Amino acid sequence: MAIISVVPPLNALLGRLRLRQLLLVVAIGELSSLRKAADRVGISQPAATKMLAELEAALGVPLFERGRRGMVATAYGTALIRHAHLVISDVGAMRDEIAGLASGTAGRLAIGMITAAAAGPLSIAVAQLKRRRPRLDVTITVETSDILIPMLEQGRLDVVIGRRVPSDQAADLEFTEIGPERLSVVTGAANPLRDRSDLTLPALGSEAWILQPRTSPLRQMVEAAFRDAGMETPANVIETASILTATTLLQHSDMVAVVPHSVALHYVSSGMMAILPVGLSRELDPYGVLTRKARARMPVLAELMALIPREPNHEVKI
Repeated sequence: MAIISVVPPLNALLGRLRLRQLLLVVAIGELSSLRKAADRVGISQPAATKMLAELEAALGVPLFERGRRGMVATAYGTALIRHAHLVISDVGAMRDEIAGLASGTAGRLAIGMITAAAAGPLSIAVAQLKRRRPRLDVTITVETSDILIPMLEQGRLDVVIGRRVPSDQAADLEFTEIGPERLSVVTGAANPLRDRSDLTLPALGSEAWILQPRTSPLRQMVEAAFRDAGMETPANVIETASILTATTLLQHSDMVAVVPHSVALHYVSSGMMAILPVGLSRELDPYGVLTRKARARMPVLAELMALIPREPNHEVKI
């Protein structure tokens, strides 16, 4: 007969849980070894064994099983590890905010951005915030959404400026839309194509193109635009996800590329790109501000959101 465990009520659980237990659980989940986890936490293996047993007794459920490759989290353990990451992160944020207030640095803000957001007015909004709060410790991580979203969920980031995530991934996230983002066809500033006003997308089919990898959402949008224009994807293509690589290639060749309009504006203003007068039938999904629902809104984050223009292509002065 199966034994149905009854998890204790919150007040009873709070009286028995310790932060070091959560640190140990996270370490076991990452290392799959009680001995290595004990070393990381700074306790002996017998003490770690006792600590884990006490935690399982407090919760009334098994957290790990021993497998051929070490300790493997059960469904209960997986849930606890996920929430332990958040608790540890929130304690870290509390510590940083208090330390910041005590030292006059006014706390910290960890921001994640997709490349399209990092190149435009959204970064300028961060610069405005930094001018207002010179002692604020700001870190910016520029990555793709599949890397940034887990960092946000684990509490390693306070906010992500990116695109809306699928509904099955968004249960614990809040999305505040900033505005739409269209795509631009660009070339190097010295390319003679920049002087032509009669260009169409099919007319560029024989040119050499720089495109995102086939699996990227931007590449899929571009290929859909090609189909809408009644043409196949050009045969002469270099694939890269690096905007730095693409910019360098454009400066030293007559290639063309498709980039988010905010990125194009940034490089046009620097004299490194030219936007060709070619319309595309598709645009990227709107992007905005992603935060965790369960985390209390930081005043500095609300201040940053107020500085972000609702139209990403709108000029912001600092």
